Amino acid sequence: MLVTKLPVLILAAAFFAAGASAQVPRGFTPQGADQQRLENNTSLSSKRYEDGVAAIKAKNFQVAEGIFEEYLRQNPTHPEANLMMGTTKMSLGKWEDARKHLDIAARKDKKNPDPKSRLAVTLIKLGDMEGAMAQRAELEKMSKDCKGKCRNAEWIAAGLAMVDAAMPPKQP
Repeated sequence: MLVTKLPVLILAAAFFAAGASAQVPRGFTPQGADQQRLENNTSLSSKRYEDGVAAIKAKNFQVAEGIFEEYLRQNPTHPEANLMMGTTKMSLGKWEDARKHLDIAARKDKKNPDPKSRLAVTLIKLGDMEGAMAQRAELEKMSKDCKGKCRNAEWIAAGLAMVDAAMPPKQP
């Protein structure tokens, strides 16, 4: 399990270090990333995926972007690769591109709070508060259903905090 979380922990650290405006709580990792599924999914190479994560870790987002573009040409709806591409695009400030990839990740991995959180932040950046609030509402529902006891409880709470931190200040 640590092996599957490690690339995402690295991703979160790289995202912090890049100074991206989306606030990612330390240790925030998507749940459901499954290395075996990556290896078995069509002809996709887990090594290439790891290369993309390594590029993110090195803060070389342009390289990561190229790797994930290549990776996604083979399987455009792969949830984890779309999550990584969406996060890369966020780091590059390419919010519309990030939205496209995070939307796919959120639809394909419905139980994972991470794509929903990142999509909500991206929608805030794009000025789509209605869409952002819809994603936040999904996170709230996940939290209510979880009651703080499911394996995703920590990630759901961190995602809600990330979305709330990205909200524009309320006008007096």
